[in-house]
Amino acid sequence: MNAISPNLACCAGGMAFGEARARVLALAPGLPMAPETVPLEEGAGRIAAAPVRARLSLPGFDQSAMDGYAVRTAGLLPGAWLPVAGRTAAGEEPVFLRPGTAHRILTGAPVPEGADAVIAQEEVLRREDTVRIGAPPAPGAHLRRRGEDIAAGDTLLREGTLLDWRHLAVLAAQGIGSVEVRRRPRVALLSSGRELRAPGDELATGQIHDSNGPMLRALLRAWGAEVHIRPPVADEPAAMREALRDAAAGADLVLTTAGISVGEEDHVRDALLSLGGELSVLKVAMKPGKPLGAGRIGDAVFLGLPGNPQAALAGALAFLRPLLARMTGAAEPAGLAALAGFAMARKPGRAEFIPVSLHRRGACLRAERAGPDGAGRLAPLLLAQGLAFLPAGRDEIRPGDELEILPFPSAFPGEAAHG
Repeated sequence: MNAISPNLACCAGGMAFGEARARVLALAPGLPMAPETVPLEEGAGRIAAAPVRARLSLPGFDQSAMDGYAVRTAGLLPGAWLPVAGRTAAGEEPVFLRPGTAHRILTGAPVPEGADAVIAQEEVLRREDTVRIGAPPAPGAHLRRRGEDIAAGDTLLREGTLLDWRHLAVLAAQGIGSVEVRRRPRVALLSSGRELRAPGDELATGQIHDSNGPMLRALLRAWGAEVHIRPPVADEPAAMREALRDAAAGADLVLTTAGISVGEEDHVRDALLSLGGELSVLKVAMKPGKPLGAGRIGDAVFLGLPGNPQAALAGALAFLRPLLARMTGAAEPAGLAALAGFAMARKPGRAEFIPVSLHRRGACLRAERAGPDGAGRLAPLLLAQGLAFLPAGRDEIRPGDELEILPFPSAFPGEAAHG
């Protein structure tokens, strides 16, 4: 069906940001990506497809928390001398504590049966095979009790959890060697423009290197997608139709950059419709990024981002990232709250995204503008750690006002953005 959704034609200034975002998220399939099982070492960055409960209690046995001497506290007197009877290291079988003795024990070793405390080795005086204790320890001193960290049956992962090194450590400690995760969404990424050349290629007059492709590829991978790069497409209707048709075959999402507006060299919209695609979003009342389209092409979701780098980035953070989360069953990405460190007057009526650098000042996160306006500028992104989101109705920003920040991946407040 060749279709442009109703109500698009009346949005001369673009569809309201909130409505456009809701329509984009509604394009996600009703069920998240199918589950698959991967080795534990490949689980980082994946989305858990099912809850996981603890198989084992951790620790699995009472163990010593430090190097020292295991004793029984009942009847133990200050200054007592005790013979040292035995030694246990981590990985060895537990033993029995002989009455009236101390047992040499190392960190992580099982506590001898009959012992109820460990005295740190720094707190005793040893002479050959006897030790003199100072003040008797309290029962349970320097012991790790079975199950005090994790009890068998505890929930370790919930469905939709984004796995990282913490989860892998816990699962490994449980002896779990594989994990069920959501399949990565397959994203076909293509840029349009006869002026584009790959990084490393020589440029002729009027040509530019493609920066959006590498930027979006890195973002997609950071957000858990399986990326399939398509060659840049010339500004020709036939070439665009062929590229979109090929990209949609086997993809869950077709992502384009540039060519979605209404200029003489913009052919994405017409090509998509000629292939039976649908558009539910065509223009969005946002700056930068007004020429943004979303819909379907075949069995794939379609998202068309503008060509200017900052506009493409705004569309990626505001629409692409939550769309991918919806497709994988992950929690919607959370923004940050920061206090404005700048003043700004603006004309209301459309949402706006501004590159900002983030700095910690005491308990507060402060946002400063990272550079001058300009959707085609790249230099401000080197100083920024996120985009400040200004709602359409906001006409003024004053120092100290609270701002919502869409953070960049791997960009931490108060530090330089990571590459």
